[in-house]
Amino acid sequence: MSKTKDITKLSTEQLQKFLTSFDTVMCDIDGVLWQLNKPIEGASESLKTLQKLGKQIYLITNNSSKTSDNFYKSPQCISLNLSSDHIVNPIKSIIWYLKKIDFRDEAFAIVSSACRKNFREAGIRLTEQPNVSEINPAATIKEVLDRPSVKAVIVDFDVNWNWSMLALAISCLKRKDVLYIAGPTDEWFQIQVLPQIKIMGPGPLLNVISAQSGRQPILCAKPSQNLKDYILDKCNVTNLKRCLFIGDTVNQDMKFASMCGFIKLFVGTGCDTLEQAQKEDDSCPDYYISSLGQLFSDLTIQNVNVSSISKIIDSSCPDREKINNK
Repeated sequence: MSKTKDITKLSTEQLQKFLTSFDTVMCDIDGVLWQLNKPIEGASESLKTLQKLGKQIYLITNNSSKTSDNFYKSPQCISLNLSSDHIVNPIKSIIWYLKKIDFRDEAFAIVSSACRKNFREAGIRLTEQPNVSEINPAATIKEVLDRPSVKAVIVDFDVNWNWSMLALAISCLKRKDVLYIAGPTDEWFQIQVLPQIKIMGPGPLLNVISAQSGRQPILCAKPSQNLKDYILDKCNVTNLKRCLFIGDTVNQDMKFASMCGFIKLFVGTGCDTLEQAQKEDDSCPDYYISSLGQLFSDLTIQNVNVSSISKIIDSSCPDREKINNK
């Protein structure tokens, strides 16, 4: 599909049109801003420049392994001066969903210790993890049998996933009144671009629970309707068509952006390739750039500086403030 535009090949007029087409930027983190906590050169600086141009910035990640506070304290976020409300992860979306349906019962959660703390701080009661013994089979079996007090099974990413957690989750989900809620379904996590190194994500283990319980989860990460609803409720976004979504994955980022009606910018620093993204209409990006760090490089805007870009945007869109409030 040739409709994807390479930003580095845009004319001055086309770049002007691109920069005035959105008021809000929603950006993925892993594979876009950094890889395994190592910053991608120039990426956060590009977001900072967009912020100087009057764009409001949100970071939308499927990575709940770190708390929002940790993201907020990272050098990238500090340079952007973002509040924790501008960092959205699946745990926030799940908590929001449980509050929306007025869930007051006990849940079994396969999540990180930091996320368990998030749930407890939100007033959501969690059952204890199964305590198994290699030398006491009877006690182990008792630990993974259905717990009638559990009314929801919540699955995110946890490096400590094990057989007993899967078994207890499946046992509880045999009851149809138990909610089944999940965060990310990523099959792979990218660790390094060149040479490419990927490790298994939470998707395959989530598939085991779904297959053995005969249940499909209520999804709360990218791409899901619940995350879209969360953004509409909690983020200062009223005109979805004037939002730019920056991502590096086909099934999570680009498909979520299409679901929401966002403008799609695909970067080449993550798991997937542009060719993969262009295979389907709902994942085909509107724009492409090899790295977010190239957005305001000499290659892209040559001798046009931020000050002159701001003047271009202001002259092209004098009612920008009105547009933001529509």
